[in-house]
Amino acid sequence: MVFDPQDDAQPGVVPKTQTNILIMIASAVAVAMVWVLLFRLNKWAFSSLEVTVFVTWIFLPAAIRMLAVMACDWVGAIGLFAGALFTNQTDSTSELTEALVLAFLSSTGPLLAFWVCTRWLGLPATLTGLTARQLVVFAVFGALCNAVPHNIYFYFSGHMSSPIAGLVPMFVGDFLGTMVVLYAASLALRFVFKKSANQRV
Repeated sequence: MVFDPQDDAQPGVVPKTQTNILIMIASAVAVAMVWVLLFRLNKWAFSSLEVTVFVTWIFLPAAIRMLAVMACDWVGAIGLFAGALFTNQTDSTSELTEALVLAFLSSTGPLLAFWVCTRWLGLPATLTGLTARQLVVFAVFGALCNAVPHNIYFYFSGHMSSPIAGLVPMFVGDFLGTMVVLYAASLALRFVFKKSANQRV
């Protein structure tokens, strides 16, 4: 029997491919779980700030929108879609078609914002050299790319009397929600690093 190098190499390729698929699935599931967690936390903490069932002045899950896409690209968008679809279905006022549309808008808006910001700011896809100021730009564009299509849909579906009625509160809610989560994350990281430094002394 003639030795074929491809026969020996092939088994090593399959596990690597399977590992990559498992990592993508795990990433999407993690994004979906964080979305649901932040959504429920937002309902508990900021229910008094709700303008409508769809719009609130602070929306914590908005943070995971941009972070998921920035870290996982389209895999993050899939996780966002799954998480948003789940939370939309827990709302008894939403039908399946509407839940699918809202989940689609929640997951594609960050992709558009990511594409615009990376090109406008001249950043590589890896986001190497991203500054705090540029992160704020991502948050602004992420909020804009979410608020505009959502309000257009709400208007044509009869949920709002005007396509701009909920634009400002949704934009502000997404931006503030993103900033709150990012600030909390930065404080947590500072605490961890400070504690780690003290243990070394």
